[in-house]
Amino acid sequence: MWLVTATLLYFVVVIVCLATWRWKTLLRGAGYVISWKRALTLQATGLFFSSVMPGAVGGDIVKIAYVIRDNPGKSKAQAMMTALLDRIVGLAGLFLVCWIMIIINYETVQSSNGFWPILMLITGLSIGFILFFCAALYHYRGSDPFLKLFKLRIPGMKFFEKLYGALRVYRYERWSIFLSLGISLFTQALSLLLFYYITAKVSGGFPPFGKIAVIFPIGITATAIPLAPAGLGVGHVAFDQLFHMVGLEHGANAFNLFALSQLFLNLTGVIAYLSLKKIPLPELSGDEPKSAEIKA
Repeated sequence: MWLVTATLLYFVVVIVCLATWRWKTLLRGAGYVISWKRALTLQATGLFFSSVMPGAVGGDIVKIAYVIRDNPGKSKAQAMMTALLDRIVGLAGLFLVCWIMIIINYETVQSSNGFWPILMLITGLSIGFILFFCAALYHYRGSDPFLKLFKLRIPGMKFFEKLYGALRVYRYERWSIFLSLGISLFTQALSLLLFYYITAKVSGGFPPFGKIAVIFPIGITATAIPLAPAGLGVGHVAFDQLFHMVGLEHGANAFNLFALSQLFLNLTGVIAYLSLKKIPLPELSGDEPKSAEIKA
C-alpha cells in the first residue's frame, strides 16, 4: 500500500508537475509563451508517447510540435533544442545528485569492487556538465573563443556546436538555467529515494544507500538507448550488472518494478492527448511549415 502511494505521489509531483515546471522555465527563458494548463497537458501527452514509442524522445517531438504551433514566427530549431536541453539539465541533475550522495556515503561505497571506475565516470561527467554550462553562459568580451574549437573536424562536434548555441541563448536569462537545474536536483533526488524504497521492498531489506546512489544514474542513463519503450530490456540488463558490481542482488527486479509502474502511469497521458483539439501541426524541419493533421 505504501509503495503504491509513494509511486502515485512521485508520478503526480515529480513526473508531471515538477518536470513541467522545468520545461516551462526553459521555454520561457528562450522566449516561448505557454500557459500552465497547456504545458501540463503537453507534458502528460509527451509521457504517453515516450512510453509507447521506442526510446524516450517520441514524446518530446509531439510536445515541441505544439509549442511551435502556439508560437508562430519563433525558431523551430530553438524550440527543438529546449526539449534536448530539458533532457540534459535532467541528466546533469541526476549525476550531480549522485556525486553528492557518493561524498556523503563515501565510507559505505569505497570498498565496493566496481566503485572506482563508476566514481571516475560520474565525476568526469559532473565536471563536464559544469564546465559546459559555465562556458556557454559566460559573457565574453569580443568573440567567443569556443567557436573556433567547434570548427575542428571531430565526430560529434557539430552536435555540440548546436547544443552550445542553444544554451548561449540563455546567457541573458541565466535564471532559467539555474532554476531548471535546481528543479532537476530536487526531482532526481526524489527519483533516487523512490528507487531505493522499491529496491528495499524487492530485496526484503534496506541495502546501503550509498551503493544505490552510485549505480542509479548510470542505469537510468542506459535506459535512453532506443530499443524498447521506457528503456525496458536495456535497463533490465544494466541494473542487473550494476547491482552485481557493488555486491547487491535483485537489480533487474527493482528496475522492472520501477519502470513498469512509471510506464503504466504514463499511459494515462492518453487522456491528455485526446483532450487536445484537432489542430494542424507544422513540420519540424525545412524552411516552410507543412501541415499534418493529427487527432489530438
